[in-house]
Amino acid sequence: MDMTLLLTMFLSFTTEMLIATIMLKKHKTAFRLKPYFSIPLGLMIAYGATMATILILYFCVKPEDWNVPINILSYTVPLLGVYFGLFATYKEKPLKLVLTLSVAYTIQHISYQFVTIALDTGIQTILYDSLGEDWYLKYWPIIGNILTYTLKCGVFVFSYFFIARAYVKYSKYILNTKQIIALGIVIFFVVNVANAYIVQKLFWNGGLRGIIGVTLIIFCLLYDFLVFGGFKNVEHLQEKTIIKTTLNAKIREQEMMEKNINFINMKCHDLRKELRRLKANKSTLSDDDFNLLEDSLNFYDSSVKTGNINLDALIQEKLIYCKSVGIEFTSLVDGDAFKGMTPSDVYFLLTNIIDNAIEATENIDKQEEKVISLTACKKQGTLFIEQSNYCKGEISFNQDGSIKTTKENKKYHGYGTKSIIYIVNKYEGKVNVEKKDNIFKLRIVI
Repeated sequence: MDMTLLLTMFLSFTTEMLIATIMLKKHKTAFRLKPYFSIPLGLMIAYGATMATILILYFCVKPEDWNVPINILSYTVPLLGVYFGLFATYKEKPLKLVLTLSVAYTIQHISYQFVTIALDTGIQTILYDSLGEDWYLKYWPIIGNILTYTLKCGVFVFSYFFIARAYVKYSKYILNTKQIIALGIVIFFVVNVANAYIVQKLFWNGGLRGIIGVTLIIFCLLYDFLVFGGFKNVEHLQEKTIIKTTLNAKIREQEMMEKNINFINMKCHDLRKELRRLKANKSTLSDDDFNLLEDSLNFYDSSVKTGNINLDALIQEKLIYCKSVGIEFTSLVDGDAFKGMTPSDVYFLLTNIIDNAIEATENIDKQEEKVISLTACKKQGTLFIEQSNYCKGEISFNQDGSIKTTKENKKYHGYGTKSIIYIVNKYEGKVNVEKKDNIFKLRIVI
């Protein structure tokens, strides 16, 4: 078994897999460590697995012992090396990386089959028949390599525009875990087994080899379309969730507005009543009277200063409502921390966080436990949001991590946390929810 051939085969495969995977990643990708640590570490793992495969094959497997199972296993190790190398490089969820790697594998295999069909069953035969054996043996190694990598580059460029860009666009959506595992395993083993059979059994049968190669290309493309179909389905479901969440938020906003108006009217009535009393008695203000009036006036003087006028209005509105229902709401929010998010996403994110907390706190009987706190700040380029409140009863979760609603009318309820998860996933963030000692805490990192 020729060492040069093994090096060419497996180093090319590993390099193409790395290029295809990087094409499927967003340009601004978070590294697991500093880039100058993560990138060399990932490359060492990927190429280390490849070199181990080459050495084992060269020293342990005789040419006559090369068969279908050995072919399959020999490509599995470099593929695993690429996976763990990428895992060491990027902050990526393991199962999402499996899906990315499986799509990358389809791109790599499409380029391989396209070149094989074009050269081995077409151009190579034509050149051999027309120019003769001597010319072919002398010049084909050079011409073959030039044609091989030119055609592969062409396929990769095509894949970038028609596969990679679409994947990057939709990869913010999360597919079902079982789908990821099943589809990834199917694509690798079906393609790898079929290709190993071609290499082992049909190497010199150009016609049949070409037919199976085209079939594998179609299979890879169908797999990619199936993945995109899954993404589109998740997108559609989440869009429906957002629409229902928006409707629920509008209903909730109307209810709060009515209560706020009633509360403000009541405060104004109290102020007028107090002023009439003072006027009727023709008396000067006592300390208690002055404090009462000052407290009432201060209530309308916005104390919310986030640095973002829209957030100021949103939080002030929630403060008024909380005051009207006897809830103590404290907030420490840095408006600049939300730069990079669209205003609508910020509005729906904070609205759902605060409204969920208000709904839970309104059910608390003890006045001292009617407390909500909200903090939001940015540290080292990362947005941290934490919200806590007292909560009675048990909390159960849906499969997507959202909290199950306890309300009887589930048509317009239960979408608050779904909307929060949707928006956080959109920015590749993380949501953590916990309940301990009757205190509910929501933590978000973006």
